[in-house]
Amino acid sequence: MRTRVIDVVAVVAAIASAALTLLPWVDVSPLGLPIRWNGLGIYIGEHGDHYGGLFTGLVNGTPGWVVLIASIAAGGALLGASRVRVLGFVACGCAVVAFLSAVLCLAYPAVLAGDAKNELGISVVPDRQVLNSWALIAEAASTGVLVVCATLIVAKRKRAVSEPSTPQVNRQS
Repeated sequence: MRTRVIDVVAVVAAIASAALTLLPWVDVSPLGLPIRWNGLGIYIGEHGDHYGGLFTGLVNGTPGWVVLIASIAAGGALLGASRVRVLGFVACGCAVVAFLSAVLCLAYPAVLAGDAKNELGISVVPDRQVLNSWALIAEAASTGVLVVCATLIVAKRKRAVSEPSTPQVNRQS
């Protein structure tokens, strides 16, 4: 695959990963309560202008902010990695942090739900039931693509630097 295509896919994955944090990650709607929070911990349910201040901060938004910042940082670092080689490694690190944060939320839903269930009076409901798994699976997939692309970019550029270039013989007739 050409390096330019991998660069474009990586930047698109970084943008998609950042945008997916705006989807609801915690959703209590299946339980009959029209209450949702996005990955940043911001209430996005019904009557947000009225209840927004009351419900904001009820769920943990830290993992979503980590994914957002790390994805944008990885995408930005990949754009500059063609000129500054160390930025490729920075991009890999940021992509891995974003991926692990998304996977952590999938593996341990209590990281996101936190005290929200107790505050809403639904503490007996399993944490997994209030999690919007599809949004988090999409987030993990996009950050996974970002990790793979960043790794490929670093590996290709590292290989290109380590391979000696063969001198061209200039023949004049």
